Amino acid sequence: MTLRSALMLVLALVCAPNALADPALPDFSSMPKAAAKDFTVRDGLAYSVRGFRTPSGAYCTSSSHRGMSALDCHGRFFGAPDGANSAHLFNNSPEPLRFGTEDVDFTKTPEFEGHPLPLLLPGIDYAFDNSHCAYIAGYQLACVMDLRGSQVGFVATPTDFAAIGQ
Repeated sequence: MTLRSALMLVLALVCAPNALADPALPDFSSMPKAAAKDFTVRDGLAYSVRGFRTPSGAYCTSSSHRGMSALDCHGRFFGAPDGANSAHLFNNSPEPLRFGTEDVDFTKTPEFEGHPLPLLLPGIDYAFDNSHCAYIAGYQLACVMDLRGSQVGFVATPTDFAAIGQ
C-alpha cells in the first residue's frame, strides 16, 4: 500500500458518516429488573404510569390500560429522523414507532404530574408495560416494545440513533 493509499483510507474512515449498522440491542435478560415500586409515578388500578430518567438526560414514561401499552421517550437523540427529540412506542397501532419534535427543556429534572422521574441506573432493565429500556455503557438509551413476537424500538448512542424493527 502506498502512502497516498494509506492516507486516503485513513481520511475515508475518519470522514465517514457515523451510522449504526445493525445496532445490537443490549441483552435485557442478563440485567436485573427494576422494581415497580421505585418507578411508579402515578399509582392506580385503572391507569398507572411508570417512568425514569437516565444520567444522559433522556427520560421515558410508560403505561398500560385496557390491553394497550405505550412508551414515550425524550432525549437529545443525535441522528434521529427529522431531528426528532421524542420516540413513541405503541402496541396497538399500525405505526408502532413514531418520532416527533417537542418543546422540552432538557436542563430541568423531568417530571410526571409534578413527580420527579427516578434515575435509572446503568445496567438495570426497566421492564414494564410490554417494554424494555436500559442505559448502559456506550448507549444513551435503548428501548424496545414486544409486538406479537417481534421487537420494535430504538437505540440511541451519544452520537447516533437507529430504529429497530421498522
